[in-house]
Amino acid sequence: MHHVEIEDFYHHDFTTVSEWEVFIARIEELIHEWKLPHMKVTNSLKPGDFINCQWHETSEKLNFADVEFLLKHYKLEKESENEDAAKEENEEEWIQCQKDALDISNDFVKLNDNCMEIARYYGVREFLVLIPARKAILTDETRIKIVLSSLTIAANNANCYIPLLVQIQESWQKMYLGCCAGKGTCVNLDMVHLKKIPPHCRYLTGLLTLFKQKIGEGCGVKIDSVMVSARFSYLLKDWTNSTWTQEPPDFDFMQGETLGVAELGKLPFGATFDPVRELHLFVTWPQMSDNVVVDSEGYSDLEPQLAPEWSVQVKMVALPACLLGEYMSDFLHLCNNQKTMVELLGENASYIHDDEQMLSSAFSVLTESRIPTISAVVGRANTKKNKNIEGPISEEILLPILYFLFPDADENSKFPYNDIVPIVEDDQWKGVKTCTMDSLVWRLSVVAAHCTHNLGGATALAQLWHEFVQEIRFRWEKNVLIPG
Repeated sequence: MHHVEIEDFYHHDFTTVSEWEVFIARIEELIHEWKLPHMKVTNSLKPGDFINCQWHETSEKLNFADVEFLLKHYKLEKESENEDAAKEENEEEWIQCQKDALDISNDFVKLNDNCMEIARYYGVREFLVLIPARKAILTDETRIKIVLSSLTIAANNANCYIPLLVQIQESWQKMYLGCCAGKGTCVNLDMVHLKKIPPHCRYLTGLLTLFKQKIGEGCGVKIDSVMVSARFSYLLKDWTNSTWTQEPPDFDFMQGETLGVAELGKLPFGATFDPVRELHLFVTWPQMSDNVVVDSEGYSDLEPQLAPEWSVQVKMVALPACLLGEYMSDFLHLCNNQKTMVELLGENASYIHDDEQMLSSAFSVLTESRIPTISAVVGRANTKKNKNIEGPISEEILLPILYFLFPDADENSKFPYNDIVPIVEDDQWKGVKTCTMDSLVWRLSVVAAHCTHNLGGATALAQLWHEFVQEIRFRWEKNVLIPG
């Protein structure tokens, strides 16, 4: 017998690590780096925790089958609470995902950004999600199953008991599939995206039939009764048939017709148009037994007026035109205005006529050893003897403003300064730098904002400042007390 040598034409080294195994190993490494295995079951969630508490996000890039993925970890950061010493006997048999999925405290929350809809869909406070990067999508059923299997194997190897999901189909569909396994149990997180709603699924009766059928097929147990929570939402965008606008406050003293002195010490407040963009009304029925409610095409017990819970959400306009904001913005823009008083008021100012003589006298004063009077530098001692400069503010409006700033000049003034200092709490105004309420500086700031916004901009403010300075100089030279 002749010995025939059989050549080994093909030899596969099964000891070589495949790309799939590298992908699973990398997921396990990230689970250990993020310290996710053996997560303890914490206290139950409170209503509003999904919105009020902060979400912590961690992400890492992965590659598998020439596709780049992002593995993201989301966790709700709750404040540390003292856990009860006494625990139920079967609590250790639960995993956090199961406990959160059965918790109704955060149902119907609004979370739609950056994969946060997963928390809204499944009610979980912590999860891992695998997202295709660079606009890649997972539509092939075989690839989807391979990726889901990889996540499940990695979670089992690392003893990770938090949900792991993968985003499939188009990104705008917000569709996620996953599972959560641990302690002898497995929770499947599945969903279906339909282009059109089937007629029998438009009402609660059809949804309950579909739900019981799917659950029965999965576990082989007939479900008699389930708990149902329902919510109807109503959106109101158009308040009236025509566009509603709020008229700004009527400041008569700024229009030159009649003087509304009652508004002199006030700044406007409010929006020039309706700042509310949308109004959402939510009517909710929490945790009802399906045996006591009927909702079908012919009859429905879900009457909004009889709902046990009503809630309203208001969405505001992004940048509403607010009166006080406009006043303050115009006033603050003057900080960047480089124009001088001469440029704003021109040759109408009484102290500008002899500018060369004034400049020479001003510089000569700096070199003199004696202390000069302000009247020698300014060139006038009494503002009342000189004619007011011409500007955008008429005398009928300017005079009441000056009387508002210096009420002692008017015998029948309605706005005297109050000498009583208001008692305010130190903690309330701590860190706020401001002048005394209703003082001279306070009143000057208010009328300066009015003049800037309504009476002519920077030129009107320059005219007011000119008259104010002349009055202060006159009182200084005549030794007259400055009120406020």
